[in-house]
Amino acid sequence: MASSGGYYSHLSSPNPNMTMKRLTVRSRAVIGTTVLCLASVLRLDAQTTAPAPTGQNTEESEETLVLSPFVVDASEDADGYAAKSTLAGTRVRTELRDVASAISVVTQQFLQDTGARKSEDLLVYTTNTEVGGIRGNFSGAGGGATYNEAGNLLRPSNNTRVRGLDSADNTRDYFLTEIPWDGYNVGRVDLQRGPNSILFGVGSPAGIINTSLNTAAFKNSNKVENRIDKWGSLRNTADFNYVVLKNELAVRLSLLDDKAKYEQDHAYNHDRRVFGALRYSPKIFGEGSETTIRANYEQGNVHANRPRSLPPIDGLTPWFTYANKLLLNPNIDNATNFGLQALFNESFIGRQYGPTLAIHYDNPATGNASRAIQAEYTTVGGINSTGALDNSINGIPFFRYFALNTNNAYKRASGAVGGSYYVNISMDDPSVFNFYEKLIDGPNKREWQSWDAGNLSVAQTFFDNQLGMELVYDYQRYDDGQVGFLGGDQYVIGVDINTHLIGGGANPNVGRPFVSNNSQYGNTSTFIDRDSIRFTTTGEVRTDKFFGKNFLTNFLGRHVFTGLVSKDTKRTETRGWTQLATEPLYSQLINQNGQNGIPNPSPIIDNGRQINFITYIGPDLRGRSNATGLDLSAVTGFQQPPDVVNARYFDSRWNASLGVNPADPYTFMSQGPGATKGQNNVVNTSTQSENPANYYGWSYRNIRVMNADKGDLDQLYSDGTKSKNVIKSKGITWQGYMLDGLFVPVFGWRRDEVSNISTSAPKDPISSIASMDYMIDQAVTPTNTAAGESKSWGGVLHMPKSWSEKLPGNTSISLFYNRSSNFKADAPRGDVFGNIIANPAGQTKDYGFVLTTLNDKLSLKVNWYETKLSNATLSADSAGFSGSLYYIWAVPAWEATFALANREGLAGRNDGRQWYWNYAGRAADGEYGSVQPGTPGYDTNPEVVKQKAAINDFLQNFPFGPEFFDAYGIDIDVTKFKSANPLTAWPGYNPDNLAIQPAYQGRLKSTGAGPVASVDTASEGIEFELTAKPLKNWNLTLNASKTTASRIALSPTIVSFMDTYTKFLAGPAGDLRLWGTDPNNSFRNYWRDNIVAPYKVLRAQEGSSAPEIAPWRFNLISTYSFDEGRLKGGYIGGAYRWEDKRIIGYQYSTTAGTLDISKPYYGPTDKHFDLWFGYSRKLTEKINWRGQVNVRNVGESTGLVPVSVQPDGTRGLSRISEGMSWQLSNTFEF
Repeated sequence: MASSGGYYSHLSSPNPNMTMKRLTVRSRAVIGTTVLCLASVLRLDAQTTAPAPTGQNTEESEETLVLSPFVVDASEDADGYAAKSTLAGTRVRTELRDVASAISVVTQQFLQDTGARKSEDLLVYTTNTEVGGIRGNFSGAGGGATYNEAGNLLRPSNNTRVRGLDSADNTRDYFLTEIPWDGYNVGRVDLQRGPNSILFGVGSPAGIINTSLNTAAFKNSNKVENRIDKWGSLRNTADFNYVVLKNELAVRLSLLDDKAKYEQDHAYNHDRRVFGALRYSPKIFGEGSETTIRANYEQGNVHANRPRSLPPIDGLTPWFTYANKLLLNPNIDNATNFGLQALFNESFIGRQYGPTLAIHYDNPATGNASRAIQAEYTTVGGINSTGALDNSINGIPFFRYFALNTNNAYKRASGAVGGSYYVNISMDDPSVFNFYEKLIDGPNKREWQSWDAGNLSVAQTFFDNQLGMELVYDYQRYDDGQVGFLGGDQYVIGVDINTHLIGGGANPNVGRPFVSNNSQYGNTSTFIDRDSIRFTTTGEVRTDKFFGKNFLTNFLGRHVFTGLVSKDTKRTETRGWTQLATEPLYSQLINQNGQNGIPNPSPIIDNGRQINFITYIGPDLRGRSNATGLDLSAVTGFQQPPDVVNARYFDSRWNASLGVNPADPYTFMSQGPGATKGQNNVVNTSTQSENPANYYGWSYRNIRVMNADKGDLDQLYSDGTKSKNVIKSKGITWQGYMLDGLFVPVFGWRRDEVSNISTSAPKDPISSIASMDYMIDQAVTPTNTAAGESKSWGGVLHMPKSWSEKLPGNTSISLFYNRSSNFKADAPRGDVFGNIIANPAGQTKDYGFVLTTLNDKLSLKVNWYETKLSNATLSADSAGFSGSLYYIWAVPAWEATFALANREGLAGRNDGRQWYWNYAGRAADGEYGSVQPGTPGYDTNPEVVKQKAAINDFLQNFPFGPEFFDAYGIDIDVTKFKSANPLTAWPGYNPDNLAIQPAYQGRLKSTGAGPVASVDTASEGIEFELTAKPLKNWNLTLNASKTTASRIALSPTIVSFMDTYTKFLAGPAGDLRLWGTDPNNSFRNYWRDNIVAPYKVLRAQEGSSAPEIAPWRFNLISTYSFDEGRLKGGYIGGAYRWEDKRIIGYQYSTTAGTLDISKPYYGPTDKHFDLWFGYSRKLTEKINWRGQVNVRNVGESTGLVPVSVQPDGTRGLSRISEGMSWQLSNTFEF
């Protein structure tokens, strides 16, 4: 599907006297070895004046063009860093000097000099902007305890931030888009900081980044370019413009093939595009009028395995330090017997949450699996002494592989002071694993994007552009997706501390470092169709035309009115799938979903169908004292299992052929308190029904592996959503030119009506496979609507020319003031209850002055601003709850299922599952045998009394209504909790599978997406932009900004939810236990550790600085061209980028019990120097060649930049910053 096609018309104040002389650039530049002296202050963005073209020589064409009010062409400012006009102020051509809002323009010359070809290259240079990635200046992952960069890997151009607030909207010719821009067909970039409802009443309050697509020109030209770089990248572009009919019909064709490589092995980004444009200007209505038809089309494909900007989580250091190189036998050892729960609580090898099929790769360089084995036992075929099914085999101890917690989970579980505020630690020693040069995923993850986009505009002007109208249709068909490998808390390098495998066999990989995950998460695709139609009309009223030239008409001046009517429709479809799964037979063999002995196949999302991989990437560490110098391998082999694997699984069916009487006595050993590691110390007397030797036990079976890459995708879809978003807008803008143009006021009003409708993909009731063959049924699906009016107003006051002529250098000062607002309503968002969150809204105030001097060769703009966002989506991972977000619904839902199952157990109707409901039995002897329902004194046992009180409190006082579970698609009816038979509240009651899963997999019914937290934020500061051209061959630009951005308040719905349920669990209901009878496993504790802990972090950040904010930022860019002497034809330039120390954490206050925002930790200053030089000459009369070298981050090595630290100041998360790299470009123009 596709994204915004080019549209080259947008509204500006038309001036019939404005003309432009078309400039033909004759490049003269040099390949040299000189040194650049950046000697002035300069900046790159919005300029209010337009100095003459930069140092290359120019020739005037005889052709003079009248400027359309709907188009600003990149060629107007082709040779300098200063732009004259923009459409970003009022939607029609307006001189930048008359625009009061914060707009910066990046010219074609600036893009060429810096080598910027996309947002990731450009935004490090522009005013008060940030971009992620290894070449960026922030991570976009700060502020949370955990981190996940999957979304940034898929859409790196979205990982931006403006004024420290939020990401900007990306637009192509002022149409919203998902298509990443590239310089092969882009001539200029306009950046609007802060909301501007004249442009978009509905959009990001942070602003927009608009790219202007090249249009066909009435001059023949051809250009081909080749670029290589340090890492072996190869980029080829071609641009051909041909005039079919002089001054009437022209066509343009642009081509791109960009094979980008990176320092990280296996990382690449292959971008292929073709772009065509047409311009037709027939002479229909005679003199004074102009008819223009423009069309363009682009088709693009990107296939990538993008580099990671964040190192893996460090799971090695904990093993060498506080875990003291611990090794355990998971068949025997119980962490609680040794006080080790904090090391393992909530932790798994990968996602081996149950009897998933685990595939081991002993060699990371091969795709050949070493073994396939069931990860945990299922004993649903177990019988009791009478031969009746009781779904348990007590002779098999509880088994789960041990895996050390990440730092955040460990600090919380261990009760460390301020533990809730500790973050996961990223690796910082490349000698252990060289994350600079190795992509840990190898070839096993991937991202892709593809699109086709078209744009057709028809513009008509009359009376020498004093009246104009334009109709534009823009369509985009865009899709993208990714297959994940390691993500979230699974992006960790750990140590296998298990001495044995399940079943008792020795573990051949004990002590080896590994990575692990399953294939269920991180696999997504999105299809977006955009269709937009926009009608703009503009007219100019000149008072002197009506009343003649006099004092009054000089005062009233001229006035430009612009009207807009538009309709934008966006259709979005998302799909999620598990990349690999076992055939249903496997889940039947292990009887994972069996109830009463019936082997039903498990749903596709259950553990009985999932495949978990574990890949060992280094040697046995048991003989080492630390990990330094390990030089671990990445997973360099393409690791997909074969179509059929010989799986080892445990068959829990009773083997009657052995002739054993299940009632005969049986004695077995188990481990209890006081044991040593690896030893059993408790003798248990039981019956042969509990002897695992009497069951079929460990067996082998060939199991087919279903693979999304091999034709099974339709059987592996786990979820999907479709949504439709329609925005209908109308607006009007007035801009006056009063007092002979000295005072330029502006006022804009618009109304936007937004409607959203979405639905989720239907799922098979047994397999849970989602069908992608469905439509949005508007008859049954509610439509969410919103409407809003927004206004923008301001003005610019210029110094009279007669005054400036008397000052040195014709110095002039202009004052400006601007206020604007907008709101954002793209996809609907839901809170934790599924309620629709109000649209994000933004307000901004800008004011300041512009100083021009040196006969317009220098321009300085100083802008004070205040921007506020309300209801913005919290940028932290998973609404700020990181990998624990699912506990938001899981704790209430699982507490309901466990309460009901406990109630059945205490009533004697749930025998054989006492491990999770017989609290009194555990308290008595830990084996549930002597104390159970029916034994003397059981009903009055204090543990039983307390347990019944907890069940009753939960069922009688559950604080939420039925809409809570309904929002997530959880099959629990709250209204029946208080009925005579509460069990009817769970129609699908299954005592062997109490971990009920939501039908929408954590997504909300109302939105088709997970819940989000919203936050109010504010940013204020000052921005400086200076552009100068001291000499005709010297371009200078400088920008600096001071920013204070902070979170003001968290959304009241999340605050209310947290306060309500935390208070509820503080009562008796909180004593109910999850995953066993251990009192440490209370729901109160799970809620505290997984939800309250990250929530406290969010609350502590209220009033604190937004993550990764540099208080000051400074950029200096300069290029000098030699126009005489031996160096004639050469040029040299460079840039200096400096950012102030960022706040990367806060100290913990033991007095307040939270972070002390008055005691921040600061990171280092960030400074970089870039250099470029080139040479240009004519090879023949018609062929011009230019060679250019760009060196980025001169003299630097690839390194780490701290993103966050712990409350005690020790290391936390860091991002990777690429070191020195070079690019060599050769361009031929003819």
